[in-house]
Amino acid sequence: MTRRTAVAAVMGCVVLAAASCAGPERPTAAGDGKGAASTSASPVPSATATPTVDDAVAAARERMTAAATGRDAPGPEGLLVAAESTGGALFVWESSDGRFCHGTATGVGVTSVACFTRPHTPPVGKEPRLVPLVRMMATGWNVVFGAEHETVESVTCDGVPVRVKDVGVMADGRRSVHAVEFPDLTLGTVSVRVRRGSRVVTETLALETFAKKDAARFASCGEPTS
Repeated sequence: MTRRTAVAAVMGCVVLAAASCAGPERPTAAGDGKGAASTSASPVPSATATPTVDDAVAAARERMTAAATGRDAPGPEGLLVAAESTGGALFVWESSDGRFCHGTATGVGVTSVACFTRPHTPPVGKEPRLVPLVRMMATGWNVVFGAEHETVESVTCDGVPVRVKDVGVMADGRRSVHAVEFPDLTLGTVSVRVRRGSRVVTETLALETFAKKDAARFASCGEPTS
C-alpha cells in the first residue's frame, strides 16, 4: 500500500479527540462603605461551543477531499464515513481505478491517506466470506470489514451486542462494507451473524493481527488471534 500524509500522521494511526475550555469568571464588585448597595456581576459564559459530530464530520470531509488527490482521489461513490466523533472521522473509498483507500482527518488539521497499489484488492471471492479492510486507532479502535455474498445481521463480543455501522457498498455492489468500534485497542475476535439466502450462520472476525507482548493489559473478545 502507498501512504501519503497531507499534514502529519503518527505511525499510520491517528487518535481523534475533542477538547473544551471554560471562560473566566468576573470578580464581584465591592461596596463603597457609605451605605451604597454592593453589586455583583454574573459570570461570563464560555464563548467556546462544543462542536457537534455532524460539524466535525463536515470539516473532516473537507480536509480529506483536499488530501486525497490525484490517483488516490475518491471515485464516483465519494467518501464513505466508517467512524465519526467530535474530533474527526475515518473514511473509506474506492479510487476511480478501483483501488481501496482509507484515511483519517481530525479537527486540528491532521490527515492521513493510504491506498492499495493495485485495483480490486482484495478481489471479490466466489464464496461467501468476511473481508478485513481496516484495523486502526481513529475515533477509537476501529475495524472495517466487507461482506461478500452474504448479509451481516449482527456482531457480538462474548455474547454482548456490538453496534455495527453499515458504511456502504463497494466493488460494483458486490461487497457491503461495515464497521465496529471499541473505546481502546481490543484483542481477539468477534462473532458475526450473517444470512446466506435462507440460512443463518456465524463467522468470526479478527480485531487485530499483530503480536502482543502484554496482552493482559488490553480488552479482548472471543478467542485470541495468536
